[in-house]
Amino acid sequence: MTAVDDDVARRALRLLAGPGNGSAEPLARLRAEVAGDARARESVELALTVSERLAERDRRERELTALYETAGDLSSLRDVQEVLQAIVARARGLLGTEAAYLMLIDEQRGDTYVRVTDGIHTDAFKAARLAMGAGLGGLVAQTRQPYATPDYPHDRRFRHTVDEVVVGEGLIAVLGVPLLLRERVIGVLFAANRRERPFADAEVALLISLATHAAIAIETASLFADVRAHSDLMERAANVHERLTTVAAQGGQLPEVAAVVAEVLGAGVFVADPALRVLASAGPVTPAPGGPVTGDLAKACRSAIATRATAATPAGCAAPVVAGSQVLAVLVACRGLDVADQRTVERAALVAAILLLTERQLTEAEHRVRGDLLTDLLAEAQPEPDGLRRRARLLGWDLDRPHALIVAHPERAEDRRIVASALGSWAAQCGGLCGEHGRTVVVLLPGTDPAQAGPAAVERLGRAVAAPVTVGAAGPGAGPAGLRDAHRDARHCVDVLCALGKTGVAASPADLGAFGLLFGPAGRERVAAFVQRTLGAVVDYDAQRGSELLRTVEAYFDADGSHVRAAAALFIHVNTLYQRIERITALLGEGWRTGEKALQIRLAVKLHRIVSFTDQHSA
Repeated sequence: MTAVDDDVARRALRLLAGPGNGSAEPLARLRAEVAGDARARESVELALTVSERLAERDRRERELTALYETAGDLSSLRDVQEVLQAIVARARGLLGTEAAYLMLIDEQRGDTYVRVTDGIHTDAFKAARLAMGAGLGGLVAQTRQPYATPDYPHDRRFRHTVDEVVVGEGLIAVLGVPLLLRERVIGVLFAANRRERPFADAEVALLISLATHAAIAIETASLFADVRAHSDLMERAANVHERLTTVAAQGGQLPEVAAVVAEVLGAGVFVADPALRVLASAGPVTPAPGGPVTGDLAKACRSAIATRATAATPAGCAAPVVAGSQVLAVLVACRGLDVADQRTVERAALVAAILLLTERQLTEAEHRVRGDLLTDLLAEAQPEPDGLRRRARLLGWDLDRPHALIVAHPERAEDRRIVASALGSWAAQCGGLCGEHGRTVVVLLPGTDPAQAGPAAVERLGRAVAAPVTVGAAGPGAGPAGLRDAHRDARHCVDVLCALGKTGVAASPADLGAFGLLFGPAGRERVAAFVQRTLGAVVDYDAQRGSELLRTVEAYFDADGSHVRAAAALFIHVNTLYQRIERITALLGEGWRTGEKALQIRLAVKLHRIVSFTDQHSA
């Protein structure tokens, strides 16, 4: 690195370290200054990328802070009107809309009414009542799902019964989400604009979180209505919620949430993922972290996950940890609970959801940065090696340290994200790197023997993924060129295993035996020549006539020379098999089924299968 490059890098880092984590404007000016210097410009581009990621993280933190503040209102305010007004105001502020309002169901009158508003000007709107099932709110309440419309007056998905009130207010774009109280719809929370505007998925999820707080506020107020009979109970509930809110606001983790609830309930408490593996636990008689949930508690967990509602049994109480429409985990108390204590578990599940969402967002941001580096490192046209080393150092990773390289190929494409998550945490613990690369997940583990790393990866994935994941391991390699070579070898191991039908296992080049020795850049041409010399007549015959003589040869040997079993494997009559064998004999000559020639042909068949497989997957 030249003195100029070093100076530019320091200037970029000082901007990142300054107020606002380095705004885009000064970094853009710096990029313009060094436009003619490719290496210096790369440093500034990386700083701009980090600045954008930090800005996104700050935005998410502001949203989560608002959610924490809302949760704090629930523990400090006793007037439900004040709490709901605060929620509606925050909904308007966080989504940047011109208005927000909350409608509740009046069970006695059988309709809905506007309870609180923010940014609404007309008295007619503030006093509006709506028949059950009518309007956008009725659609949300009926389906129990959020609905958004960028153009309310012309949307025909619902009955327009209060258009003059809505038009009088001037609302055009409207988003509504249900207020659910233990799966019962009690109202709808809205955000609206007076001009057309789409609503992003993140905005819908945020409004759902606020609606959850609103539902809790309403429930809390109903409990306080009978405060004389339940004063001790409510004081404890407020204390628990305040403690849980403090844990969340101070960046606590799941073990701290479990410890608070275990102390309050005097029972063992744990949090498990949807696969019923324990993530955190506290108190007596709980499964250890990393272990499975079994018995009646497992049944309660499955019920809570399936119904997205609290499941209470004599063995314990399980509350789903939900974000939007996704169940992230389940929080369980290991004894039977009364209704009040069940509410404590449910409130803890809400805090756990916020913590898991925060952790997921931060992890995904970090994985994106690491994944970008991994993609460039393994690309066919590699960036300048020193630039890769600088980017690695910014992530605290030494590119020139020897690493074992693992390639994991899931049988189902939809499992790739789960594989990346399972192996990513492992790589992070070892100080390595993990990311998705094409149809595979690639892991770099510093100083690890590939012969041990491959089976270790399969063992971890066996606990996380239901379908087979095939793993190739190679190395150790160091530096951009060495790691690319290790990736090529590990990818080759995966291809050989898949071609031979050995999915769901791991192999390194040393595990492939003759196949590992024959393959590679130096041996590929010799392998192709051997296959053509040994089986060329059969391969060419099949290519010209569309026949299946090569498949017949393979089935014959796989059946150990049994005509009946070979014919059954090919789904043909035995007489048809005899006719094919006669044609193969004419092409290969007598004696192809016995002795040394048979060994050569069997090897050529396997090699041809591998060559064909790798050619298809490298195309």
